[in-house]
Amino acid sequence: MDWMDLPLELSELIFQRLSLDDAMNCRATCRSWRKAADAIFSSQLPLMLSLSTPSASPYTWPWILKSDNNNFGSLSAPWSNHDSTVLTETWPQGINRTDNRVHSVQGWLMFNIFHYVSDKSQTFSELLFFNPFSRDSFKLPKLFLFSGRPCYHQVRVAFNSAPPGSEEFVVAFLCVFSYQENVLMRPEHMKQKLAFIKFKQGSWIELESIKTAEIFYDIEVHGDNKLYGLTVKHKTSVVFVFTLGDNYRDDHIIERLVMLNTIEDIPVGRFNFCHTSFKRRHQMVMDTSTGELLLVRHDRWDDVLSRCYDLICTRGFRVFKLDRSILRWCEVFDIGDRFLFWDYTKVSLVSAKGLRLAERFKRGNCIFFCHANTHREWKSPIPDIQDQFRFKEHDIGVFFLADRTISHFSISSSLPFSLLNMWFGPAP
Repeated sequence: MDWMDLPLELSELIFQRLSLDDAMNCRATCRSWRKAADAIFSSQLPLMLSLSTPSASPYTWPWILKSDNNNFGSLSAPWSNHDSTVLTETWPQGINRTDNRVHSVQGWLMFNIFHYVSDKSQTFSELLFFNPFSRDSFKLPKLFLFSGRPCYHQVRVAFNSAPPGSEEFVVAFLCVFSYQENVLMRPEHMKQKLAFIKFKQGSWIELESIKTAEIFYDIEVHGDNKLYGLTVKHKTSVVFVFTLGDNYRDDHIIERLVMLNTIEDIPVGRFNFCHTSFKRRHQMVMDTSTGELLLVRHDRWDDVLSRCYDLICTRGFRVFKLDRSILRWCEVFDIGDRFLFWDYTKVSLVSAKGLRLAERFKRGNCIFFCHANTHREWKSPIPDIQDQFRFKEHDIGVFFLADRTISHFSISSSLPFSLLNMWFGPAP
């Protein structure tokens, strides 16, 4: 029997034992192998993508780690202890390897590239979408952000469930910025830009009707015509619901849901600007099949060191659901046969239906997390300047909502340390 004539079931069993790169190469061979490979990709949990970091001399600040090659990054399945797999040979052209503004979008990577035009003293953002397997890419039109160059900025990007590049694909972009030099900024020191783009129309539409004092903490998109924005003000949680029309207009707000702030530690009117990235403790996620809006809270162990360094040690998670009938965030302890995947770019929701799962995951109701710690400790005495700092272990594991326990994943020693880990589902 010819290899290409194997029954689909046997082909899938073979593909399950191949590395990701080998599976991708086999997929390009014929239609039957492509079908078998795609069945594998669609039946597993998202993989962890660890982006490579550039080479650095021993005298550079140690958050830029030394890398021995120009590989884009590595994929691994920490939930199954699979070995890491090199993702691509090189980074996409025109992307600075030190840029940490990267998002994972349904099998694509999105890079947020800032452009500063010095002669006009203006800053723009350009979003580049890149498929690391096919190496296909496309860009969205540049979005004007602000005049000048601010001291600090934070960016949140939200997407609907349509495939990137399709006519139904919608992107929402939030940038909060400040010209002040203080680390903790109040709303009166900040400005924001909130805009969306529908791929079939090809132009950004700004939501200009927001009051200056309403600084958004997070955004989420549902379908092709709803945008949710979360803000916290005067000890209340406020969720704005916008309708994403096809034309420029000033009546996008259709609902303003005001709730008592029943969730601990959501900062009231304060944002923390950090030189690396904004370590967000609360993120929204939409169940696109039901329209249910969830807010996920990440709890960390707090100590003196964690306030000074980027030490991440997960204590657990809490999940809240927006109850419109009583205008409250209500805590939920069971999300059913669903998983939440948390990293500091987003939190995504995955259904357990149709997935090949280990026994302990078959019931769903758990949260996967993957953090790269950059906590630095001085060694004394210093034996070597290249070894003057040491890094804590990765904070990677799964949190079970039913009994509120954590199981940490062991990471292969072959997996290089990365400053940016995120969840990624291959989509060839």
